[in-house]
Amino acid sequence: MTATFALAAFLARWAPGIRHDLAASESEPLALADLLARADDEDRARWERLNLGYPDPRGAPWLRAAVAARHAVLSGDDVVCCSGAQEALSCTVASLVRPGDHAVVVLPIYQPAEQAVTALCATTGVPLREEAGTWRLDTDRIAAALRPETRLVLMNLPNSPTGAQLEPEGLDALVRLCRARGIWLVNDEVYGLTATADALPAVADLYERGVSVNGLSKGFGLPGLRVGWAATRDRDLLARIVVAKSRSSSCLSATSEVLAHVALKSEAAIRGRNRAIGTRNASRLRQVAARWPGLFEVGPAQNLAFAFVRYRGAGSSEAFARELAGTAGILVLPGSLWRSPLAPVAEDGLRIGLGRHASEGALGALAAHLSRRAAAPVA
Repeated sequence: MTATFALAAFLARWAPGIRHDLAASESEPLALADLLARADDEDRARWERLNLGYPDPRGAPWLRAAVAARHAVLSGDDVVCCSGAQEALSCTVASLVRPGDHAVVVLPIYQPAEQAVTALCATTGVPLREEAGTWRLDTDRIAAALRPETRLVLMNLPNSPTGAQLEPEGLDALVRLCRARGIWLVNDEVYGLTATADALPAVADLYERGVSVNGLSKGFGLPGLRVGWAATRDRDLLARIVVAKSRSSSCLSATSEVLAHVALKSEAAIRGRNRAIGTRNASRLRQVAARWPGLFEVGPAQNLAFAFVRYRGAGSSEAFARELAGTAGILVLPGSLWRSPLAPVAEDGLRIGLGRHASEGALGALAAHLSRRAAAPVA
């Protein structure tokens, strides 16, 4: 039986015809011309002389070196480039677990990531803990979920949809816990560039069995390049990931490799641009939510690509999201789309995208719809 993907099904049903998109979780996409304008002489020459043959299955050495430069202790030989972060994560999981093993997955998490694990081995879900509107990793519950056969802990922090961020003490405790038992720690770190807190070290830098999965789709605003990677100090694991990858995409697009290198070398400028957009839209969201305190509860800002807003109105958050899509052409994502059979997760929230220029106008459309709704006579 084919596993369902609730988020994709929701988008397939409601995205066509939408006029105001507040569902996106990536930063404002860059145009090709804008990205190429950032290229230095070396990358410009690479682009103009580009050979469209098969690239290195691991990624070009200069691209892997640029990825490694984002880390404290890695070299290009510690990186495998993939067709997006999801391929990197799926190939990593497939290289680590098998029937008879056990894994712990921190919830909520992107459904295909969860299913990549549950398809292969016994899995326990451990939800994030909410404290005063802020979501946190619960290392005590992770410790309680471990078994003698536990081989993997998988998480997505900074987290979508909640925005939860790792704290230094929690990260250190988790690394100690995994190291003491020889458990692999895999973190999907794609929302790190847009997190509001100071960046913590990648798990691949902190732990010899840590794997950092990342890519250019979210914080860089370049989902069209389909470039992601897995980074770890364990070369044997990297070799297995390359084998797993050979059964899917084989290699990156040669054009994407050059453009990804340009983006990585321009990270500071791109990050500043995207965070400015997200900061402006986060402020606008708070203004809108303040007008309807009976509908929305907005906690402290944790990510500038999106916010997780608790819905306090009548009915469910999913019913409200369907109403917005069907009657106002506004697309938001209800927390129920991250529902898991492993453990309960918060379903009363709405993930609202903040990363695009158009988000500001979409928030205005949301405010206008709510005003009309409030003024409408009660049937």
